[in-house]
Amino acid sequence: MKDSVAFEARALVQRHPHGVRLHLTRSADRYRADIVVDGGQGAAFFDDGVSVNLEEFDRVCPAAGLWLDALAEELGVPRRFLGCSAFVSPVGSGLPLHFDDKDVVVVQVSGVKRWRLADNTGLRYPTANYAAGSRYVSRELAGYYRPGSPGTEPPRHLDTVDLRPGDALFLPRGHWHGTEAHEHTPSVSLSFGIATPSWSAVFLERLRLRLLTADHWRAPAVRLDASHGRFAPADLVRRMDGAISDLMSGELDRALAGEITAGRAPDPAADVSGR
Repeated sequence: MKDSVAFEARALVQRHPHGVRLHLTRSADRYRADIVVDGGQGAAFFDDGVSVNLEEFDRVCPAAGLWLDALAEELGVPRRFLGCSAFVSPVGSGLPLHFDDKDVVVVQVSGVKRWRLADNTGLRYPTANYAAGSRYVSRELAGYYRPGSPGTEPPRHLDTVDLRPGDALFLPRGHWHGTEAHEHTPSVSLSFGIATPSWSAVFLERLRLRLLTADHWRAPAVRLDASHGRFAPADLVRRMDGAISDLMSGELDRALAGEITAGRAPDPAADVSGR
């Protein structure tokens, strides 16, 4: 039985026609690299004990696509912001502690996956992923998050949850989590990601489209003097920064802050298995 389950998990990886993302680790708590390969290469890495992520799984599994349709309708979120991946992990393999830039609903399909979970008390609503202890921080994330500074590291105490076939788990974006295929067979789970754009992304897109209606906002950001040109002249950049500061202390900023404070933020990670 155990060998049969392992064979089926491997075959799932090998047959996947889209990207297979490898989660290679230097240790139990640190990423080394994420690499995308084809199904055949992914199966070989699976044989070597590497957890793999079958991207765009809803394109090969109609049932997953129907779940995404229903989830999008229930949440009132456009379908294009949702996606599904299948995580296939050999026994003892998994992902180190990290947080994601999206909300995720996890459904366990086969095997047992052990989850380590903790609230992220140092950061709300990250816009990029990050693995605990990693030296790599995306440029965007580094603008407002400094790993290693007080309050940014995951807590020492982590909750532990074992998901079995049919169980589900909701992970708000930013929630610390790490995984491991537990017991005696590989783990297969589905992750339904909900990458709803942030208010900043919504505002910037609306602002960009409005600005493009004016000739001077479409003009190249270069000031031509008698002898040379200057990109993004400092005096205009300072005025832009001042306008942004005014915006972030104005009525719209207060309205958005009230929207979150009013209780519309996601609840902490919850086991929704019903068991």
